[in-house]
Amino acid sequence: MLNQIVSQIIFVAFGIYLARILGPEAYGLVGMITVFSGFANLFVDFGFSSAIIYDPKLTQNKISSVFWLNLLIGVFIYIIFFFSSPLLAEFYNLEELEVLTKVVTISLIINSLSGVPNSLITKSIRFKNIIRASWISTIISYAVAFYLAFQGFGVWSLVFQTLILSVLNLIFVWKIASFKPSFYFSSKDIKSLISYGSGIAGTNLLGYLTRNLDNLLVGKFLGESSLGIYARSYSLMMLPLKNISSIFTKVLFPAFSKIQNQPDVIAFYYLKSTKTIALFSFPLMFGFFAVAEEFVLLFLGKDWVEAIAIIKMLSILGAVQSVLTLNGVIYNSLGKAITAFKVTLVLNLILIPSWLIGMKLNGLNGLVLAYLLVGTLGSIPILSIALRLINLTVIDQFKNLFYIIIGSLAIIISCSVFDLVFTFPMIYNLILKTIVGGFIFLLIIVPIEKEFLVEIYNMLLAKNTSKN
Repeated sequence: MLNQIVSQIIFVAFGIYLARILGPEAYGLVGMITVFSGFANLFVDFGFSSAIIYDPKLTQNKISSVFWLNLLIGVFIYIIFFFSSPLLAEFYNLEELEVLTKVVTISLIINSLSGVPNSLITKSIRFKNIIRASWISTIISYAVAFYLAFQGFGVWSLVFQTLILSVLNLIFVWKIASFKPSFYFSSKDIKSLISYGSGIAGTNLLGYLTRNLDNLLVGKFLGESSLGIYARSYSLMMLPLKNISSIFTKVLFPAFSKIQNQPDVIAFYYLKSTKTIALFSFPLMFGFFAVAEEFVLLFLGKDWVEAIAIIKMLSILGAVQSVLTLNGVIYNSLGKAITAFKVTLVLNLILIPSWLIGMKLNGLNGLVLAYLLVGTLGSIPILSIALRLINLTVIDQFKNLFYIIIGSLAIIISCSVFDLVFTFPMIYNLILKTIVGGFIFLLIIVPIEKEFLVEIYNMLLAKNTSKN
């Protein structure tokens, strides 16, 4: 949790200001490449990272075999990108993408080297050292990006920021994991992990398709400026997933894997975890909805005005997805990765056509509205199937989150009333609406969920006491 708080301070201090300097076009150009490179990166891993975490009989031979296979795939895919970069530039009709692609996709090789040691750290549930390393890497990479941006390097500022961040993380991960791969490879050791890893890979590939085909469609048909606006807005939507839900998924997956034969125990901690996630993510994202206009105009500038409506819609989707993301933890920890793949495939078969219809009817706004409606409603069956594995229902989850949902909706209502009654300069509007919305949320939640809040406080207090 501390890591995510510090990371977001860095993001607000550096990331948003960098976006203001470079504008939507620079982010759009990089986004056009990462749509493809990110998809390729899933093939480099192919679910082996999760398989390493899940495998109760992990051996050094398996670890070594996975490492060399990941590296081989990473180099092979980079070669493909290097020689096919002219085709990518031609696809988007942007000549500068050819050179950018050759440089950006170097990250595929870097990531192939860090996958195994990262998984070993996660399996042992050791996060403290890697968190400190992440802060150092992020600050250094942003410092380089700012220097290049002020020197007029434009989109290359983002490219080198990404590469430097990857290299520094690689160095730190190897050191923290004390990782020393042996010169050993066996296809037999790989086969023992493929059954589990293939299900993970399939689900990840479909999930990536869901999260990035929209970028491909926007970049191809609406241009780099629209893609930059959408990508930056989407990154805000991902805040609760990356900075709240990810805390739980990183810890719960290895933890639930150890008690995979106790579904009732998993159910107990699942409800506690999703309620804790919602307690933080729902007011955050509903608050973004309420102050979207002030946030965009003050921090990003007038060039990003089209992002206001996009952020509002994606903020609601982000709140919902922050809770639904733990579905994957249930499927994977219980060895049901193939089931997860099947249900995700069905959702994609519905979601992708809805994007095309929405974009055809109303451009970028139509695509995002379709994403909100189908992404939310279509996830309910997936949630239902996952919950049945741990003897729960969707109604159980709704009851679990009911008052947090009510309190979060009250944030939007109270801020809307504020806009009707008061007219202040924009900076004061942002501050006052944040205070009013937060106060209303606490006014509802504290009396009703007092016992749950005290439980969280006592848990944190007990943890700190044990450390002392």
